Amino acid sequence: MNILQQLRHEVDHKQESEFVENLAQQQLEQNYRSRILPKMQKTFLFLKEVIEHLNYLDKKIEIEEYSSNYPDLETLYQTQYKINTDGYGGFADFDRIMQINVTFACMGEGSFIYTIEGQHKIEQEVSFLNSKSLLFNWSQYMTPNGIDAATFNLTRKIPVRFRFEVDYSHSKIKLLINNHENFNTYIKTFEPEAINDELLDEVLRFMLRKDCDFIQLEITSQDKQKIQKRAEEEQLQRAKWLEEIQLNHPTTKSAPDAQNNFFQQFKSLMNKKIL
Repeated sequence: MNILQQLRHEVDHKQESEFVENLAQQQLEQNYRSRILPKMQKTFLFLKEVIEHLNYLDKKIEIEEYSSNYPDLETLYQTQYKINTDGYGGFADFDRIMQINVTFACMGEGSFIYTIEGQHKIEQEVSFLNSKSLLFNWSQYMTPNGIDAATFNLTRKIPVRFRFEVDYSHSKIKLLINNHENFNTYIKTFEPEAINDELLDEVLRFMLRKDCDFIQLEITSQDKQKIQKRAEEEQLQRAKWLEEIQLNHPTTKSAPDAQNNFFQQFKSLMNKKIL
């Protein structure tokens, strides 16, 4: 192959790759327009109405124990609901919604003070509080025993966020929940068709602390099928081993002796198969 032929080949290969990539992008955009955007618009209108009602009614949800790690937070109240679609407090094009953010705060009066000793623990605490977007002041000092210590002053205000966002490259919708309880983070991914009235009601019930069913661990139907198939295969294999043992070693002993002999034979056979 001469140089010109090689260049022609490289051009053809690049054009083919660009064509395939363009088709893939067109398919992603079509999925977004037809499957994802209507669900995002539905979700936005639903949540916008919810927040308008909550703010008008001035509902404050009492939270007795937000985090067992910080008992001095005491009783908090969930309030100050807001919504945006641009990530900054405003609204993006309704015909191009890529994210929906519902934010609110779990608030109490004032702040509280606590002390942490040990440089590593102090650094961990500062990193944690910053990662959770909490309001705090801290000052470090040395104890009389020569131990690094720090005093933290933590404001009783925890920012919470429910964020629906488009996973464009996979044609899915993600829900990210931050700081709703015990500073946890939850992430769930949905097919667009799964976003319906029932799901939105589940999200709302969890948001308003009426139940916690929404964030319970779930086993997908595919995982259930895999588990069931694996159990059936193991059961079939076990039956074959039993049959092989009975054919090669017919038992005529008493029940306890036969049972003991059976397990010895079963163990021996298992070892042979593993080896």
